[in-house]
Amino acid sequence: MSSLANKIRAAQDVAVELYEVPEWDVVVELRSMSARQRAAFASNIEISDNGSVKLDVNRVEMLWGTVIEACCFDPDSAEKVFTADDIDWLMEEKNASVVDSLANACLAISGMGADSESDAGKDSSDSVTAEDG
Repeated sequence: MSSLANKIRAAQDVAVELYEVPEWDVVVELRSMSARQRAAFASNIEISDNGSVKLDVNRVEMLWGTVIEACCFDPDSAEKVFTADDIDWLMEEKNASVVDSLANACLAISGMGADSESDAGKDSSDSVTAEDG
């Protein structure tokens, strides 16, 4: 490996943000996906003939679950918060707008959100919940 490749390999380039989820009374550490994780995520996105993203319920659940599982860490222990098994109950039992906000923050920190830079680290306190109407 060249010295430049060694320097690049040693660079710490993972984006890290603390993300508050007030509805769950927790703060999670979001970390950007690796290039391989992001490529795997992107390869699961299906584009229709007219160029729009095809999204059915199963695809959205898989994509959200994948990004949440990849990006969410416990800020105290540095362990992943969710496993693949946890995604089932997360999607079944938790408020959709809270999960949506978390998934969007994960996408943003990984450079994939519409407003990637400005959304990273934003908490979900502005999310519309069932109580809000």
